Order: sequence, then C-alpha cells, then structure tokens
Amino acid sequence: MKTIAIRCGLAAAFLSAAFAARACDLCAVYTAGMAHGETSGWYAGLFEQVTRYDELRDEGHVIHDDSGQYLDSSITQLFVGYGATDRLSLQLNIPYIDRRFRRPADGGIEHGTVSGLGDVTALAQYTLLRHDDEDETWVWRALGGIKFGTGDSDRLTEELDEGGDAAVPKHGGHDDGAISGIHGHDLALGSGSTDFLVGTSGFYRSGRWYGEADVQYAIRRTGDFHYRFGNDLQWALSGGRYLVLEHDHTVSLQLNLSGEDKDYDEVAGVRADDTQSRVLFLGPQMGFTFGPRWSLELRADFPVHIENSSIQTTVGWRGQAALVAKF
Repeated sequence: MKTIAIRCGLAAAFLSAAFAARACDLCAVYTAGMAHGETSGWYAGLFEQVTRYDELRDEGHVIHDDSGQYLDSSITQLFVGYGATDRLSLQLNIPYIDRRFRRPADGGIEHGTVSGLGDVTALAQYTLLRHDDEDETWVWRALGGIKFGTGDSDRLTEELDEGGDAAVPKHGGHDDGAISGIHGHDLALGSGSTDFLVGTSGFYRSGRWYGEADVQYAIRRTGDFHYRFGNDLQWALSGGRYLVLEHDHTVSLQLNLSGEDKDYDEVAGVRADDTQSRVLFLGPQMGFTFGPRWSLELRADFPVHIENSSIQTTVGWRGQAALVAKF
C-alpha cells in the first residue's frame, strides 16, 4: 500500500512539473512527465499561465507612471504526449495567447487586445538515471525541443520604427511626456523564427519530503522583420512535502525559487536596449492527484528581485494552473 501511495504521489510531482516563462511570456513552454521517468502511454492536458505586468522600471528602479499602463497576458497551452519507451517521451504544445494592455501613445492613451495562436513546440524528454524504493527516489532527465514560428509576429513591425536607440521615446509619448514600457516585442504572439530548447531536470524524494531542480536554455534565431529575441536562461529550485499520501489521492505543498536571465534582443543586428532582464521569483505551489490518471497543480509566483535595461513595464505577479490526464 505504501509503495502504491508513493508512486501516486510521485506521479503528481512529474505530471505537474511545469517549466514556463519567467519574465519572458513568449518563452512559455509547459513540460509534463511521468513518475520515476516512466513515460509509457499517452497523456494530455491544459496549462494556463496568467501574468500581470504593471510596474514601470528604468534600469531596475520603479519610476512614477501617471498613465496607469499595464499588460495582462494569458497563455493557454493544449498539450499531448506519448511515452515511446519507459525512458523516452515526446510532447506537442499548442498555445493560445490573449493579451490586453493600456499604454501611453501619441495623442493619448491606447487600449488594445491581441490574441491568437502562439508558437507551437515539439519536445522530447529522456530519463538518464533513475532509482526508486520505498525510502527514496531520484531521477535525472534531459530535455530538447524545437519551437516553430507559427504565432503572428506582426507586432514586431513596431520595433522597426523604434530601432535600437533607447533614447527614442517608445511608441511616442503622452501629452504629459509619459513613455510606454510596453513594446512590439511584448505584444507579438510569435517570433517567426525556429528556435531550440535544451534543458535538464532532477527530482529527489526521501520519505514524504522531496526536492526538484530544473534548468532550461532557449536558443533564439532571427525571425520575421529581421528581429531576434535574446537567448533565455530559466531555472527553478523547489522543496516540498506530501501532506496526504494515499493510494487513491495525494496532496503536496512546495515552495519554488525560480529565475530568468534574458539577453538583449536585436533588430537587424542592432541591439534593442530595452529588452534585457533578470528576474527572481518566490512562491507556493500545491499539487493534487485523483486516482492513477488525474493530476492538478496550482501555483503562484511573486518577483523578489528585478533587473532590467532601459525602460520596461515589468512583472507584478504570475499564476499558473495545470490539469493532466494519463491514458
């Protein structure tokens, strides 16, 4: 009975393991795996990430903003995966993006909405090492993927007008001289480029306590309108405990420390000075399993440290939810 309960609990940890965007919404990719790296069979689910950007910062310092600018971003990912062997799994992510914003523009305040298909991603995960018994479990996995330029990149044309000169007011200014921190690269639904993802993750359990570590690196290439998003390093460290560990259901609680280091974007080879950022997040996560097939994850992240280049509207908070079914 104890072994069955432990396996159900570990299924929750791996079915719900998300690696998504930190400050770079366009980088958002959800990955799901099976307990102990055992990935045989089909699985599918939905992942939702809602992010609020509402703090105007200049070189990391919060600055006064009378315009009330903000960006609310919602990314819904439908994903389906298949475990080809007990070590190798393949996954396809199809995102739908909805963004609503308010920003200063020439002659007043602009309110707008952009929505549609994002960049589709194909992923492969492979279990390199695995050990499991009733007392402890540890797993080490590797990840690789390709992100295709399927999302609408038309908003990147704004960057052609701005160029790489950070001294030029972005999108013009309001009558009172307010400058927008929301740019074309923030609103674009896709990049128009074929990019590559590499990463690794580890999981360790001792009794009811467990810990996780994830690292992912996005290698970006030049896409539409000669625009190239900066390479992006994302990482996460988590520690938690199973509060309930039964054969038919589990409940877990953990604390996540995560971060992102995003490099500068380029427009026709010229650096876009308002695109580099480094963000550190801290927040709780709860996981649930219902029988051997279903898992649910609820997570919140709050920035504890932000560095950014030039003037940008930065993240205020982020929430995530994932529902996964194994067939």
